[in-house]
Amino acid sequence: MSVINEIIAIESYIKSFSPASTTGKQIVPEKPPNDSFYVRLIGDGRETETLYHFRATREYQVVYYAEWPESVIAKMDALSTALYQTEVVTPGMRMNSFGYSQPVKMRNGEIYASVGVLEVSVREARNQTMWPKINHVGIKQN
Repeated sequence: MSVINEIIAIESYIKSFSPASTTGKQIVPEKPPNDSFYVRLIGDGRETETLYHFRATREYQVVYYAEWPESVIAKMDALSTALYQTEVVTPGMRMNSFGYSQPVKMRNGEIYASVGVLEVSVREARNQTMWPKINHVGIKQN
């Protein structure tokens, strides 16, 4: 699964979790609206597990904005609980961990935000060389 598809899948998960919330990817507007989530890539790490596949572990920033700090805490806590209950964001993408910060007042002073870090893992198959099939095996006597 590509990084872009993962971001879209995480955004879809958040939309299903909180349908009334606004969502976005990668770029957070200068003045984000109340009750909005934004998903951004933090980093990507890959590790060989077998000769046939590898594991990609990626971290995503999930930022939530709301008018009151109590609203931010409640929404991020509910999202954390939902993620840990399902453990799967989408088939093939496993949730490893999720943690979030205390709400902070944004520079404009009109809204609060909390930054969460979501770590997911995806196993990807390596491309395998295709060899022609053996059509016939015979025995030759001397």
